[in-house]
Parts: sequence; C-alpha cells; structure tokens
Amino acid sequence: MSILTGVEDKRHFQVTEEQSFRLNDGEVLRSLDDLSEAINLIEPELFMFHVNAEKNDFAAWIDSVFGESDLAQQLREHPTPLRMMVSIEKFLRGAAQPAAQDQAAA
Repeated sequence: MSILTGVEDKRHFQVTEEQSFRLNDGEVLRSLDDLSEAINLIEPELFMFHVNAEKNDFAAWIDSVFGESDLAQQLREHPTPLRMMVSIEKFLRGAAQPAAQDQAAA
C-alpha cells in the first residue's frame, strides 16, 4: 500500500531519515522529487552503480518505501536516466492533479 495515499503534495512528501535513500556518493534522498532531480543530474558511473543488470535500487526504494509498485515497475522496464525521470515526473504530475484528470474523463 502506498504511503502517499491521501497526501496532497506527493512531490515534496519526505520519508523519515531511516527510510531515506543514500546514493553511493553520499547524497541523501527523501522524496520522489529528490530522486527525480538526482537522476537528472547523476553521473553515468553513479547511475550504473544503482541501476544495472543485477539490480535497480531506485525501483526497489520506490516499491519498498513508498509502496508505489506500478511506478517501480515502470522504472524496472525503462532503466535509463531519462526514461526514469520522465516516469517519476509523469507520476508526480498525475498524482498532483487528480481533479484535472477527473474533468478530462467527464
């Protein structure tokens, strides 16, 4: 279950220090916005440390800490910095604007 259920500002929702993600360079991420920004600026070697044929640390963090299994699966299916960042941004935009989606569907 998502810890973001009922949270209005999903972009800036921060997890606890214990739930945070520490990049191999020491940077600490506590929100999906932090992750999106980090992926946008990440060095290729650091990205490959966290995302490679054996693992996808970012997807695992999103799945285990945030409980967002669909988003995590998208990151597993598209393991490049650009595609991951776009998936996170689409999730955050969609999550931040449910009223707009409801109006479009009507």
